[in-house]
Amino acid sequence: MRRRENGRPVVAGYDGSKASEQALRWAVEDARMRFAPLVVCHAWQGPYPMPAISAESMEALRRMGRHALDTGANLARALAPRLEVRAELDTGPPSVVLRNRSSTAELVVVGQRGAGGFEELQIGSTAIQLAAHAHCPVAVVKQHFRPRTGLVLVAVDGTNPHRPELGAAFEEARLRQASLRAICLCPAEVEDTREIAARFHRAIAVWEEKHPVVAVETAILVGPPRAALQEAAEEADLTVIGDRAPGDPDEPPLGPLCQALLRGAPGTVIVIPSRVSGSTAR
Repeated sequence: MRRRENGRPVVAGYDGSKASEQALRWAVEDARMRFAPLVVCHAWQGPYPMPAISAESMEALRRMGRHALDTGANLARALAPRLEVRAELDTGPPSVVLRNRSSTAELVVVGQRGAGGFEELQIGSTAIQLAAHAHCPVAVVKQHFRPRTGLVLVAVDGTNPHRPELGAAFEEARLRQASLRAICLCPAEVEDTREIAARFHRAIAVWEEKHPVVAVETAILVGPPRAALQEAAEEADLTVIGDRAPGDPDEPPLGPLCQALLRGAPGTVIVIPSRVSGSTAR
């Protein structure tokens, strides 16, 4: 299989849960489309306090982790025999292990919740923490969703439309041979949206020139965006969103709009980090 030039892998977190299996299947297909290697990663840790655990018990836990990892890696190889698959076992909290790996990854993929999450949990702590602190884009795969529309959705802040999520969305649509719906978010206090709209469409034009095969539909959204984007996400197989609004150092690592889509969008959500210079999507 042809290797991607930068050699960065797609990293899939796998813990043996149904949600992580769904995420792994998505990651296999994503790595295949990118001609990138796939790293299947399992993070294990002993219960606390550690001194209370015997060496034999710790070794048993490590073997259980290895078994889970081998199961995931074997599944990935069965799904894509020509894909380069590496199985890597790490010690520590999954969110910390995967965050560390994100510094050299093309994309990190996780399920919406891990083995410890209950069925009604919309999004687990690992997915939230990783989306908030990773050094590369993070895909959060919803367990029961099946692609159906061939549509990628992206929301871009109209005051700064050149943020990396727009380029990321074009690349995702190109890879998937999907159409793209790009929504420009315009603050409610703006009386004249023409300049914001013009700036947005100029940014779109730059990416259209780079990806002429992507069919693009655009819209300008004025006012509170949460409800409208939740509705738009219902129609999308994949939603691309920045981690937070630009220019606000007091905003938490994950902005409220990003959190709402992580919890409410039925399809996979890719979160693009703004904290790392050059984190423009692939």
